[in-house]
Amino acid sequence: MIDHYNELPHSVNVIERMNEELYEVQKENKKLKMELEGFHKLMNRFNMPRIKVDTVEEYQLFESKLEGFENWFRSEQPENISNEYINSKRGSSSSKYNDFITDTINKLDELTNHINREWCQCRILTSIDMFIKTEGDIHCEEEVCLINIIIGLNNNSDEEQLPKIYCELSNKFIPEWSQSDEHINMMNIPYYKCEKCGKYDDGGETEIYGGLFCIDCQPLPQ
Repeated sequence: MIDHYNELPHSVNVIERMNEELYEVQKENKKLKMELEGFHKLMNRFNMPRIKVDTVEEYQLFESKLEGFENWFRSEQPENISNEYINSKRGSSSSKYNDFITDTINKLDELTNHINREWCQCRILTSIDMFIKTEGDIHCEEEVCLINIIIGLNNNSDEEQLPKIYCELSNKFIPEWSQSDEHINMMNIPYYKCEKCGKYDDGGETEIYGGLFCIDCQPLPQ
């Protein structure tokens, strides 16, 4: 009995040390969790939204909406966007320019069903930044235009379009089923199950093949 009570203070000290160690571990885990959440949030801005469609009509509806977004952008893009961009970096951009940026992000967010607004904002701001740096450059015998950078239509091998690091981070999100080697072209946003084999794909071109087919099942062009 005496030995038992003699050992009790030692046991209490051991428990207190264990509680202290547990607290430190929990604090470190909380810190790591916050860092991980921050990393996921950072990477999320490169994760292009994907929209599943079930019919040719749904696919073509997205194409129509994308075309409408392009037409709106071309009509609303400020003629002096380079000067406005420079002023924005100095903290003195006009309200008209700020409204244009906000409206563009909102419309892109609406086009992509409000899946990832952070991606929309990053795509618009990154595209404008790249456009200003390459304004006047020639790509495929045509002057680089801002809307093409936003849509991600052109080859990036000469780095005249979206920055290489942006493309590399975006490509981290290529779906396992996709046969594409890039993840920046907004025409790949809609995806579907192949009408013939049931595999997922995002190749589209319904006006050519007359249906939703994967690359392996595509019939002869109609």
